[in-house]
Amino acid sequence: MDIYIISDTAYEAISEIVNFSVSLFDINANINVKSEVKDLKTLSYILDSISKENIIIYHSFQDSKMSAYIKNFTQTYEIETIDIMGYAINSLSKILKKDVKENTRMINAYDSDHFKRLEAVDFAIKYDDGADFRGLKFCDLAIIGVSRSSKTPISMYLASKGLKVSNVPLIIDSKPPREIFEIDPRRVFGLTIDEDVLKRIRDERLKSLNLSNDSIYSSMERIKRELRYAEELMVDIDCKIIDVTYRSVEETSDIIINSLRENNLLERKE
Repeated sequence: MDIYIISDTAYEAISEIVNFSVSLFDINANINVKSEVKDLKTLSYILDSISKENIIIYHSFQDSKMSAYIKNFTQTYEIETIDIMGYAINSLSKILKKDVKENTRMINAYDSDHFKRLEAVDFAIKYDDGADFRGLKFCDLAIIGVSRSSKTPISMYLASKGLKVSNVPLIIDSKPPREIFEIDPRRVFGLTIDEDVLKRIRDERLKSLNLSNDSIYSSMERIKRELRYAEELMVDIDCKIIDVTYRSVEETSDIIINSLRENNLLERKE
């Protein structure tokens, strides 16, 4: 049997659910992952290219059009499908017409620490660097700062601890998302950095991309303006501001975690 996982996000958390579910049954299955499927054209290509016999499709899409498309497709070809948001084990049992293996110790994969960490990593990837501001409504915390202020590595480190993080770049020429003003400011953390250090980091970044250091991106005048704009916004939001200049990712993350604990905002994560 072939099992396909098709999703618009990274696959780690979903793959965990599927592998856990399949492991409870006495079957041989090849699991194929199609992640980061963002548009109907890509989804259509994937569905047209797979076998239509003896397969199960797990799917997870936030876009209702994508969900409707895959539902119509699987109904047309009479393909068994499981919406990952449903209860995967019961659904799989019904499709296979099998009960779980004897002497199986049942646990709730959704409640496991391992799954929560994987889910948090998926979340951090999906909502990294302002990719989708909708994540601000569901995050455990938000990180804001100018480009190259360590937002992404800190987000990923915190995600490895099971925290869902959205990180938002602060850009002079763009308005910050309104959602950042709608969440508890105690869950928002602003990262600042020494201007000279930031310039060196940006110069190195341009060098790694074989681009000229004359770019406005690394000009000191631009950097000063960005940092001033970012700090003014952080003060306006009334969030905690952390200077990351000489701090490691782990040190900054500890400050964030301790702040959340002090404000009793980590009940579900401890």
